Amino acid sequence: MRDTGPDLSNTDSDFDFEGTDFDGEDFSDATFAGETWQHRNYTGCTFRDTDMSNLVTESVTFTDCDFTGADLTGSQHSGSAFRNCHFEYTRMWDSTFRHSSFMGSVIRESRIRPLTLEEVDFTLASLGEIDLRGVDLSGCRLREANLVKADLRKAILRGADLTGARTGDLRLDDADLEGARVDAALWTSARLTGARIEMHQAVSYAAANGLRVAGH
Repeated sequence: MRDTGPDLSNTDSDFDFEGTDFDGEDFSDATFAGETWQHRNYTGCTFRDTDMSNLVTESVTFTDCDFTGADLTGSQHSGSAFRNCHFEYTRMWDSTFRHSSFMGSVIRESRIRPLTLEEVDFTLASLGEIDLRGVDLSGCRLREANLVKADLRKAILRGADLTGARTGDLRLDDADLEGARVDAALWTSARLTGARIEMHQAVSYAAANGLRVAGH
């Protein structure tokens, strides 16, 4: 029988698991509230309905993990990665992610704002219909992400990279898009009433909508 690593759910939280690899572990309904995790790897693990509120992670990698129903409120993550993970009915409000990644992950039917993000990578992530109103996504990467019907009204996307993103019915009303990298399709597929853009973006918007700008 394959050894899948130690079971954290019934161990002293002060035990040092730094550098440990966890493979296929089931941590459903466990409580890790307020713990600090450093330099760990979780692959194919289940965190369904797990209490991870106020958890602190540093350079922790989660790959193909299930966070359905998990409580991540108030958690803080630095240099951590959530790759190809599943978040459904997950609570993430008041959490902070710095220099972290959600590459390829799916986030749906989850409460995630207010939320603090600093240079977070959402490349290939599925964020369809998610509520990110007013969230600061400056400098974040959303390349080839699914943003269909997502609500980013009043969001700040300065310097964000949305190239290749799916943006059908994306709500960007009153959002700040200065310096954001976008494809021409965004100018025709998203809702942009009151959005703040730069002059060169205005020219791109006009061209995408069949307008002719004098002098260009």
